[in-house]
Amino acid sequence: MMKMKYLSFFVLSALSVSVFADTTIDKMFSEGTVKGELRLFDFTRDFDGATNKKHDTSLGGLFYYNTAKVNGISFGTSFASANPIWTNDSDSVYGLVARDKNGDHDSVNRLQEYFIQGDWWNTKFKLGAQELRTPMMNPHDIRAIPRTFRGFSVENNSVNNLTLSALYITDSMGWSDNSFISVKEAVQSELARSGVITEVADNPVYALGAKYQLPFEAVKTEVNLWHYRMEDVFNQTYAKVKFSTDISAVNFYLTPSYLTQKATGDETGGPLDTYQYGFHLGAKFAGADITYLYAKTGDDTVLTPWGDEKVVIQQVYQSARADEEVNALKLAYDFEKLGLNGLEAYAYYGQYDVPEDKGSDFSEMNYSISYKFSGALSGLGLKARYATIDFDQGENFNDVRFYINYKFTLGH
Repeated sequence: MMKMKYLSFFVLSALSVSVFADTTIDKMFSEGTVKGELRLFDFTRDFDGATNKKHDTSLGGLFYYNTAKVNGISFGTSFASANPIWTNDSDSVYGLVARDKNGDHDSVNRLQEYFIQGDWWNTKFKLGAQELRTPMMNPHDIRAIPRTFRGFSVENNSVNNLTLSALYITDSMGWSDNSFISVKEAVQSELARSGVITEVADNPVYALGAKYQLPFEAVKTEVNLWHYRMEDVFNQTYAKVKFSTDISAVNFYLTPSYLTQKATGDETGGPLDTYQYGFHLGAKFAGADITYLYAKTGDDTVLTPWGDEKVVIQQVYQSARADEEVNALKLAYDFEKLGLNGLEAYAYYGQYDVPEDKGSDFSEMNYSISYKFSGALSGLGLKARYATIDFDQGENFNDVRFYINYKFTLGH
């Protein structure tokens, strides 16, 4: 209660100083911005064994509103919705929508964000529910609704080409949650998926991050470094460097990364001591983009309850299992060079290998084609994706996804 009183006093004091205001209080809301995205998605997973087919069709979208700034202060909110349509009671829930108490398809309608933001001294302060975009806490927007978080974030850009960030996060919502759950519950749920049932310490997540664009012209270099800490549960450190250079008409790039995770304190989430390293190595030329990806994971499975940047992320699977080695190749093409603006496609193959006592080797093959309209239909996008997963020992399956989305912006 005392913290809320201090916050209210702070906000009112800042708003009352109108001489330095970016706009007047009466225009704060009328000069705000509205943007959104309507989404109609259809996901199906068919198995060649006894597992029941999973299928969701969801209709909904994302709607964002941000006020104009007064003395650097602004407010923001957003609403997210995913509602099942054309459902078959015999199909299992895929995950675009929620499950009701009987395990059937259910709607998700929730406040995605609600925050107060201050912009001063080249620094952005944000308090409340918010979407984060950091390596190991991000929206991971691969379902009908992206992830979101609740807490406090700070981002500073005082030094050219350098971004410093800090987080204090207490709660999160996954793709199909109707309300926030604590970070403790999110970790417990992630552990339960691998069969580990435990009572995790009820502590927040702290994080510090830095991103720096080095002043090199011949080889563009961007360095990212983050550290996340959840007391008595685990720590993780993530580093990534992006190199790119142009030789004649070809752009070559290399993106190595390294992640470590280690249980800390009372280790309430259980023992954890692992790593993941790897890289993307590729070339872009004449509309084509060819990438070789490699990932190696340590003794334990990587714990990722809040969205992540694993080295290899395909349509269905990602590099994550203990002692896993992944080799992948992706070929993407932008048809703009052929006069077909907005049309893109890719093929993406990954081979996932683990020791015989740790599980089954498997391969995943992805195909994707997407088109973004222009002109009178600008904002409308179509996408189709198809994946085949083949296990050496186990059930194989196909995964088919269709997307229709329309993005729009209103206001200033």
